[in-house]
Amino acid sequence: MTITRDSTLDLDQIGLRIRILSGISVVEISDSTMSEIISMGSEWFEEQTGLTYTVNTDNSYDNAVVFYSCYLASIAQNGMGMESLKIGDIFVQYNDKEPYTKFLKMAQEALNAKIATSVKTTTYNAHSSTGDVDWKKNIDGSEGTLNVRRNPRNI
Repeated sequence: MTITRDSTLDLDQIGLRIRILSGISVVEISDSTMSEIISMGSEWFEEQTGLTYTVNTDNSYDNAVVFYSCYLASIAQNGMGMESLKIGDIFVQYNDKEPYTKFLKMAQEALNAKIATSVKTTTYNAHSSTGDVDWKKNIDGSEGTLNVRRNPRNI
């Protein structure tokens, strides 16, 4: 048996990956509903990053959309889960308030791993003679980092 990686990813394959990871069949959630879930996952990605999601441009971004869509698909299939169950004298309380948070955490971690390693490639904003850096401008483009370093006396 030979295993090969398909380097061209499309929305159908994203749907297949969601079905594999979440264990949801076509009988349980139709393809049109899965497309809507992927659309919602893409919207979440765009809201989190401020970027436009295009499939197959970055593996981390694709994984974030897949994991978040798994989270949504699990909720769509099963509801939010039970917090407690009481039958007669038997009472069971579940510790996990939301059983699908693992998918949500994986989606956030996929984004954080990519976003945390990206560095803006704009100007460095260092003063040419003193070396003071406006870090806030480097991060978000706004001015106004306080300089907490004091100048030495007599300089």
